[in-house]
Amino acid sequence: MDNEKQKQVTTMEGLERFFATEVIEQSKRTAKRWFAAWVITFAALIISNFVWLYVFQSYDYVSQDGSGVNTYETDINGDLNGAED
Repeated sequence: MDNEKQKQVTTMEGLERFFATEVIEQSKRTAKRWFAAWVITFAALIISNFVWLYVFQSYDYVSQDGSGVNTYETDINGDLNGAED
């Protein structure tokens, strides 16, 4: 520390001001880290939701009617044997 700063720290008021500024600076750094962690977590949540939506939309769901015919639940509406409705 330089001489003037050391004089400020030696008095009680200077000491309080020094520690208060240190606490504030540390709080700022911690807040920035938590905010960055929150942004990364939020982005991961959004990306994972879009991935799940894409996967579920691209999957061909198969169902079976009462007569035992298996059909895809897609735009084509064909059955597994190749016959179309």
